[in-house]
Amino acid sequence: MLTKLLKYEYKTTARTLVPIGLGVLGLSLLSGLLSRLLEPVPDLPAALDWTQGLLAGAVVLALVFVLAACFFVNVQRFYRLLGDQGYLMLSLPVPVWQHIAAKLLCACSWAVIAFLYLFLCVDLLAGELPRFHIAWPGMTPAAVVQLILLMFMLLLLVAVSYLQFYLCCAIGAQFGQQRLLASIITYFVLGFVEQILFALLVFITAFGAVQSQSVWTGFFRTLENDPAMAGTLMLAGINVFLLLVAAVHWAVIQWLMTRRLNLA
Repeated sequence: MLTKLLKYEYKTTARTLVPIGLGVLGLSLLSGLLSRLLEPVPDLPAALDWTQGLLAGAVVLALVFVLAACFFVNVQRFYRLLGDQGYLMLSLPVPVWQHIAAKLLCACSWAVIAFLYLFLCVDLLAGELPRFHIAWPGMTPAAVVQLILLMFMLLLLVAVSYLQFYLCCAIGAQFGQQRLLASIITYFVLGFVEQILFALLVFITAFGAVQSQSVWTGFFRTLENDPAMAGTLMLAGINVFLLLVAAVHWAVIQWLMTRRLNLA
């Protein structure tokens, strides 16, 4: 059933995102071609030069709009699940976690597509052909592992960001007709609380390190002799932390949707 939900999510979001993306892609191609054609021409008229600059600026703004639209559409999909659409979708014989998973997987997939799309448009805007290459053969095994961990970390950051908005929507849904305002207020309050908790975590970790100074000193000296291992451990630690944050967000969202569901 998860695959059917995913298919539905992709089709629904694509109706909005694909036309916008194709339009901006064509605009990027037009700006890049114009730049290439006018590059060898000396002493361009001021009006034409200004037109070229304005077109390039419009493309940059359009790219920002595409990224914002991608984020807004995917958050809206979850927000609508807690409203009128929830009466239909949540009546299906599907566990709540599959609804959350379908929304999150679709959102993260669009984020990856948007990342590649951004590079494609930038190349076209510069009047160059798209260049996608992977330099894996020339990398050391440690560098490959770090690259994989870095890519996984970026994907986790996207997932945590979406889950944060989902959680705010789920909390805001408890306030009925004022759920949009409550969701916005919850976002700022939750962000402030999480910053305080993160600062406390850093303080406790630093205090523990001072109390066990001899152990940590030996550990850091070992890492100084192996910078590659230090970088790998740091990235792995960040990934574990992000996984824990995502798990907490997911658990609270699922509990609210299972036990405290209040469709507006």
